[in-house]
Amino acid sequence: MNKMLFVICVVLFVFGIFAQPCMARDFADIYTDCGLGAMIAPKNSAVAAVTNVTWDLGTTAISSNISSPDSCTGGKDRVAAFIYQSYDSLEKDLASGYGTYLDAFVELVGSDPQYKQEFIATLRKDFAENVAASMYTNRTRYQKAEALFDLVYKRVGSVS
Repeated sequence: MNKMLFVICVVLFVFGIFAQPCMARDFADIYTDCGLGAMIAPKNSAVAAVTNVTWDLGTTAISSNISSPDSCTGGKDRVAAFIYQSYDSLEKDLASGYGTYLDAFVELVGSDPQYKQEFIATLRKDFAENVAASMYTNRTRYQKAEALFDLVYKRVGSVS
């Protein structure tokens, strides 16, 4: 019991010293958005937090937040995974211009909320051109997801 308490104190101490200058992220966000838990359960924050705490008391979450904050929420790898896993739903939401998947997607990409509608309109236009291409129906799910990913990062800097 004393060893566990000591480890927890050391982790909190290290976090307190190094994490504040590196990035202003809430402690709870680190446990849900970073580390092993976020890799295993990117869509379920409760499972991510429990995994981080159970596996190593959250040290991978804390260290990934300090050493590579881009690997936490909002990173391109998470956007790519989201696109691939929910491509069919994103395709429907992009066609209609609204929906829960599209809202989650825009937030994950990190588009400025002030420019959300402009970002969606631009992305819809580009996506419609992509879908209208004759080779679209012959593409694999991976190729379609990759094309959408490329469209997003082509536009993300020009709109937000």
